[in-house]
Amino acid sequence: MTDASVELAGRLLEKIEACEDEERYRDYRDQLYALGTPILGVLRDNLGHRHHLRRMAAATNLGRLGDRESIPKLIGLIHDPHAGVREMALFSLGILGDSASTEAVLGAMHDYDADVRYRALVALGDLNYAHLEEVLIRAMEDESYGVREQALTQLRTVGTPRCLPVVLKALLERELEMQQSAEEILDRLVPRLTREQYKKLPDQLTPRERRLVLNYLEARNLQEVYGTLWQRLQLVSKTSTPSRGLDKYGRLLHTDEERPFLTRAFEREEVVSTLVEHFTDDRSQRSMLLVGEAGVGKTAIIHEVALRLSTDEEGWQILETNTSELISGTRYLGDWETKLKEMAEAILKHDKVLMYITNPNDLLGAGAHSKSDENFADFFKPYLQRGQLRIIAECTEEDLKNGLSRDPGFLRLFRQVKVQPMDEAETLAVLTRRLSALNLNEDRLLHAEPGCLEQVRDFAESFYTRSFAPGRACDLMDALIDYTLRQEEPTTGEFVLRSHNIPPCLAEVTGMSLDLLDDTRPMNLEETRAWFKRRVIDQERAVDAIVDRLAMVKTGMHDPARPLGVFFLVGPTGVGKTYFTGLVAERLFGSKSRMVRFDLSEYQGRFALEKLIGSPHDKDREGLLTEAIRNQPFSVLLFDEFEKADAEIFNLFLQILDEGRLTDARGRTTDFRQTLIFLTSNLGASRTSVQAMGFGPEDRRQEQGTHIRNKLDEFFAPEFLNRLDEVLVFNPLTPDAMERLVELELNKALERRGFKRRRLQVEVDPAARRWLEARGFSERFGARELKRTLEKHVLTAISRALLESPGPHTGKSARVGVEDDQIRVTLHKLTTPPAKSPGLPREPRTPSRVETP
Repeated sequence: MTDASVELAGRLLEKIEACEDEERYRDYRDQLYALGTPILGVLRDNLGHRHHLRRMAAATNLGRLGDRESIPKLIGLIHDPHAGVREMALFSLGILGDSASTEAVLGAMHDYDADVRYRALVALGDLNYAHLEEVLIRAMEDESYGVREQALTQLRTVGTPRCLPVVLKALLERELEMQQSAEEILDRLVPRLTREQYKKLPDQLTPRERRLVLNYLEARNLQEVYGTLWQRLQLVSKTSTPSRGLDKYGRLLHTDEERPFLTRAFEREEVVSTLVEHFTDDRSQRSMLLVGEAGVGKTAIIHEVALRLSTDEEGWQILETNTSELISGTRYLGDWETKLKEMAEAILKHDKVLMYITNPNDLLGAGAHSKSDENFADFFKPYLQRGQLRIIAECTEEDLKNGLSRDPGFLRLFRQVKVQPMDEAETLAVLTRRLSALNLNEDRLLHAEPGCLEQVRDFAESFYTRSFAPGRACDLMDALIDYTLRQEEPTTGEFVLRSHNIPPCLAEVTGMSLDLLDDTRPMNLEETRAWFKRRVIDQERAVDAIVDRLAMVKTGMHDPARPLGVFFLVGPTGVGKTYFTGLVAERLFGSKSRMVRFDLSEYQGRFALEKLIGSPHDKDREGLLTEAIRNQPFSVLLFDEFEKADAEIFNLFLQILDEGRLTDARGRTTDFRQTLIFLTSNLGASRTSVQAMGFGPEDRRQEQGTHIRNKLDEFFAPEFLNRLDEVLVFNPLTPDAMERLVELELNKALERRGFKRRRLQVEVDPAARRWLEARGFSERFGARELKRTLEKHVLTAISRALLESPGPHTGKSARVGVEDDQIRVTLHKLTTPPAKSPGLPREPRTPSRVETP
């Protein structure tokens, strides 16, 4: 029965690998589960399979079958390149409930994939993590609705009064389910609040959040139910009387409490004066729309106008609001119309009110539903036509094209003012005046050494490419100020911004290597080349190309309008293409986790494009590609098996390669100019990853390279290939490369915690190395077999020897050899225990060859 089950499991796994739809995959996966514990060995072996669906099915069912022996491998899968595998590994670790996996599960809360973060939250709950509430509170700030919903669901059980601020914020979610869950938690928590907790609450929410919560409670008639909470959230000072007017609908910029937080618009006197004169002229009834790229200072200009009007003797009131605030607390059809009418009537009672709407493009969709196309813009039209309401708003050219331009009649009610980016001299003047203004509002004194602000401006232009001047330079100066305040401890209260602190500040913000950012630190090209060659074997051309590219980035010679580099890695499977991109991420950004990987064989069919850039029909569905780069613009981006992508995706990449940017389904632009992009393909490569014996290596490589390039020319359009920086052909593995890879992987394996904790010294016989060379590589999968072979035969044998030998094992030596064509491990007691963690003793070099055992 066991043999039959194993055979059937093998057939089911083959079917799973060929699945193209999720329903059939789930069916086969459940059939696999029904075979029970006799197939545990098969499932464990498939945790390392090359196909992600087999790894997913194995990971899922090992947890369902309660296989605790697989926990270490499941923990390893939390770092699998495929998000689905990571998700199912977390699913099973939660079921198995071993607290040893808690730290790894916690790490998954930083995964870029929302489904993985969701599953990590569930697993932490299953593991009864002691500090779960703290994690749930942080997760309530997650950008994914699903993660926030799961966090709130668990807070219903484990939440204490310390989670009250995030529960109150959950009342502001658009989804009814979230609002209802939050109310249920409030019912449980509010009676337990102490006077001290009530006292802290107003400081734990921003004024806007407090205002929106008050609007919600008022709309739901919950003022009396939560009477004390209602009073404590009031946006009034101790000396004023509690009354709510226009502050029900937004933030009042003219008040004494808000004016200190308004941004100043330096070097924009002309446009500010134009706007002030326009609104103070009784004959000018038209609303105004500022149009310009991100960072040019549109918000600062509006804030400056608010400052000027608020000090005017005519008593202007400036109400900042947006569609989410105006629709907050409305739940049923007709509610939002009633709220907007109440706001309009409140504004008309005053003679001088200016509305600042921060998201004017959303006015066209807000309020519309399946039974009516009426929206906020339709409501405001008659008021704007009569000049009864005056609005000032801002947007980018791209937002205007995708937003307000869809209703030309509404757009004509606004007078447009174009705001252009500043030149270098104007940007420097802004930085100088802004630094002086910061000294007026702080107890500390800030100074900049000569030339520092010029350096800030220049570095911002190179590395803050998602915005324009002067905003990007102001952002970098703010980061530098924060960095300086943390680094220096002056006794006089004076802080000096220094040029030499800009590179480490940028390194902290971007994650890029300080060697690349700091011109005062020479970049040793030979050391960099040697660093790569120690880690990637026998691929000199790829190493030379990436070192040359890093040199261009270091000197600022790369094209600022395109990604940092675009390389097409071509060659047989298992020769190190994906591994190489991880090394580039480690060298460039300090961690392999900064590599964002997409397997394009999974992006085929009707919805392939929507998975990458989002759906135009579902605003809550982010594109996986645009979301990942928007969250972390400084990344290495890997597209595996590029030739298998849907045809529409090829056109998508032309935009990235041409302009260094990509527009998602919502019309938002994502900047790719700080990414280093790698594409991989097996197209034209031989099926063998191991070089055949008896051929001249240089002749074979030249012939293979010519063949691959010919295949690329046949498959891809010229306009695509011409946009690549370089095509890098990866060579099949030579016997010498296999010998060096065995040594490399052995050293990496012996760095694991189990060896360090026991201070276990390991000696590997030359015969065992040759055994690994023979079995750790295959013609089809190349070096990918090596890690599996190493774990299955060497690490497993060492683990068994340790468990079968009486302890303690500290100070012992393990010798790995070969006996009867099998790996054998023997333990010996050292007379003098090693003083430090062991490394792998280097064997003398012998002529490399692959022996058939």
